[in-house]
Amino acid sequence: MSQKSPSFLEKLTDLTRQIVDRARGIPEASESLEKPEAFKSFWNSVSQILQKDLLEAQTELGHCNILVIGKSGVGKSTLVNAVFRDELARTGVGSPVTRHIRQYSKPGCPITIYDTPGMELDGEQNQQVRLEVSQLIEELRFKDPEHHIHVVWYCLHHELKRLEEVERKWLKELELKDVPVILVLTQCLEYPNPEESEFFRYLQHQNLPVRYIVPVLARNKAITRQITIPAHGLEHLIGCTLELLPEVARLAFIRQQLLRVDLKAEAAFKYVSGYVASAAFIGAVPLPFADAPLLVTAQAGMIANISFIFGFEASPSFYYSLIAALAGTTITTAIGRTIVSNLLKMIPGPGIVGSAIQSTTAATLTLSLGLAYIELMKAIARAKIQGIQLSPEEMKDIFIREYQSYVASGSKTLKDDFSS
Repeated sequence: MSQKSPSFLEKLTDLTRQIVDRARGIPEASESLEKPEAFKSFWNSVSQILQKDLLEAQTELGHCNILVIGKSGVGKSTLVNAVFRDELARTGVGSPVTRHIRQYSKPGCPITIYDTPGMELDGEQNQQVRLEVSQLIEELRFKDPEHHIHVVWYCLHHELKRLEEVERKWLKELELKDVPVILVLTQCLEYPNPEESEFFRYLQHQNLPVRYIVPVLARNKAITRQITIPAHGLEHLIGCTLELLPEVARLAFIRQQLLRVDLKAEAAFKYVSGYVASAAFIGAVPLPFADAPLLVTAQAGMIANISFIFGFEASPSFYYSLIAALAGTTITTAIGRTIVSNLLKMIPGPGIVGSAIQSTTAATLTLSLGLAYIELMKAIARAKIQGIQLSPEEMKDIFIREYQSYVASGSKTLKDDFSS
């Protein structure tokens, strides 16, 4: 009998319990934090919580396994490396799994690529590769879901405009294995409307046992000195793949893919929602010790999870610099003053002491911080795609600006300005 999924209240209670347990070691936020030694002890405790939350996020990440099939020269390695942050697929680097299948993975990377290098469609070699692929899928199916083959990218060279009979048969064999298949048309020079190509339309009418047919060009293609066809289709492939992945593989894929910043932001927002609910719970329910350490613990966990989803690594001093910069700003709205006054309980400064943080204020503080931090992560990710590295000062400016914007507007959702 399958176990009943925990309710929202159960999840909230569990999250709050974790926050309470982790906050017990944090010195109470009060005027004493104005003393350097007191604040040093306070921030050391917060830093330890950040590190624990990052480690916990890694254990809950899951794993995604993709099987890539296609002939030599179709551009499989280029495709894989364009989708993911690390160069996962390099000729000759992968570990052999069978005679004709290689495995590409890296320490700390939640993606494993299984590839069929040097595959040809004629003769005994093709039959052997097909047998090995079938056996691999079956063998991994007996392991934990994290080890299963979660999706197949079957690659055809678009410009060759050819689907051979042996490929039809193989696609039907894969259908029997109950693994979702995406037919990826690599090196597609039809732009800006690849779906209007004759080959794409031809394949659509073949009733092939695939979930999607996706034309892509993994990197820019120079045709002449004056004409370059830009890379395209990768974002669509990422979206189609995500739709087909089981829950155990989704977050790993979202984290590691490079181009769809919106997917990372949406996943991060789910974490923010949970921590906001917990912050409201903390603000509303009397607890045996000060509420400010509890809130900063919740917010540290939230920041850690957002950072992890975006694949952003920074020292605890970076997070401190953001909060310190935020506390030095002036926000004109009444709620802004309330939020900043409570924030100052947790950092060096006036050391405002007052009554317990109200439920609404606690939730608003946490939500504003979470949304602003996601906006910062989005900006960093988009700059990285363009080969730009933001300076610490630029990061702080973005964070402060976004925080002020969310507080002033009262918005409770992310800005709808995603660009792939």
